[in-house]
Amino acid sequence: MANLERQDDILAILAKEKTISVKKLAQVLYVSEATVRRDLTHMNNLGLLRRTHGGAMMAQDAAHESAFAMREVANIGAKKLICGLAIQQLHNQDVVFMDSSSTMLPLIPLLQRFNRMSIVTHGIRTGLLLSNLENIEIFLAGGRVANFSNSILGSSVINFYDQINADVSLLSSSGINLDGHITDNNIDHAMLKQKMINKSKRVILLIDHSKFDKTFMTSSFKLSDVDLVITDKKPSLAYIELIKRAGCELIYPQ
Repeated sequence: MANLERQDDILAILAKEKTISVKKLAQVLYVSEATVRRDLTHMNNLGLLRRTHGGAMMAQDAAHESAFAMREVANIGAKKLICGLAIQQLHNQDVVFMDSSSTMLPLIPLLQRFNRMSIVTHGIRTGLLLSNLENIEIFLAGGRVANFSNSILGSSVINFYDQINADVSLLSSSGINLDGHITDNNIDHAMLKQKMINKSKRVILLIDHSKFDKTFMTSSFKLSDVDLVITDKKPSLAYIELIKRAGCELIYPQ
């Protein structure tokens, strides 16, 4: 699984550099140029980047960059911190709902420590990366593929989740505000997250510091629906008190 971690690092580098050579990547990552070329070819096929003569550049679709690829590398350090804390909340044999957000992706290599686990997701790339793990039983919901995203959405996905009882839901979101609302820009995501919450014993919110004090179009759920909030930095006192009043546990790097 070192290849997945290395590919995350390549995306993080490209987010800063925009374009980079195979030679420089090999030097930065301490691997052979042949290994880098294999990674770049694989990532090019997934649409995560664009191969160039002697290197790679960020994926583009004529006039714009891949929306999900950009989200995937945004705040990658914070996401890795959050996932490092989240993995400690999971157990062998758990049935886990995992949403389609880019926040979840750094968690996938960490799942190797478990003997057996079942994960249900509507994330396309999420399911693809999970398929590299022999110890994970993967259930991928079917339905409408949302353009420029990692998501399969629609009523068929909601019905799929309705058939399964999970031990834990791992959810992220675009924003959280002092009214205790967890918000997104898409009503389909909101409806889906409500179903995941209703069908799981425990709900864990993975949200980095940049999402605090942000409110988007749709209130997906409330802090009162959440059992545990995991973030990468200590929140402000106002949010610490809000989370406590909602009956949630709060975890962040000490």
